[in-house]
Amino acid sequence: MRWSFALLLVIPLTTGSGWEVLRYRGIAPHVITFGADGLRVEVNASAAPLVYPLDSPQWVRGLHAEGRIAGAVRTDAQRQGQRGADDYALRVGLVEVGTRRPGWLERKMAPAWVQRLFALAPPHMGVAGIRFFNVALSPSQVGQSRQHPASALISERVVAAPDATGRFTVAVDLDAPIETAAVWISVDGDDTASRFTLTLPRLELRLADRPTDGRPR
Repeated sequence: MRWSFALLLVIPLTTGSGWEVLRYRGIAPHVITFGADGLRVEVNASAAPLVYPLDSPQWVRGLHAEGRIAGAVRTDAQRQGQRGADDYALRVGLVEVGTRRPGWLERKMAPAWVQRLFALAPPHMGVAGIRFFNVALSPSQVGQSRQHPASALISERVVAAPDATGRFTVAVDLDAPIETAAVWISVDGDDTASRFTLTLPRLELRLADRPTDGRPR
């Protein structure tokens, strides 16, 4: 598949401009920095999402990311993702535009991250949820997918694992374009009391070309 430069959206990682760092109630946050080497996340039994809202919704056909993990999540490939071990060194998510809007109870009682997710929807629209693409511990996990048991708003698929030096490449080509309102990055070590550092120097979205009828192709 060939892509023109105009259809490649490079997400900035050397500066925090445009990024939002959220917090989970009762969970320690990461130490997060942006610099010449890209996004750096220092994890110490901590968790926090990073959100990059797009200027306007885009039809995304794929994504590419490169990075390195120093250390590892403290579990094994068989347990990773299960209750008590639901930590991944990286989840790259696409916030999908849809029709779901928060009800009265969700507006009053939902966690802050859920409220922020709904707020990312374009005017008069809703969200379908977050589609995550995960970096797991072992190549044997690549291809695993699920609807997350803790939230109907989250689906995920394992697409990569680090090599012996900790380096990884995420390369995703979607079967059909996803109308995307934001990029949502999740790095977790709270479930497993893990300590590691994620460095992410490159993250790009491949956008769908639009014919004159306005539909992606």
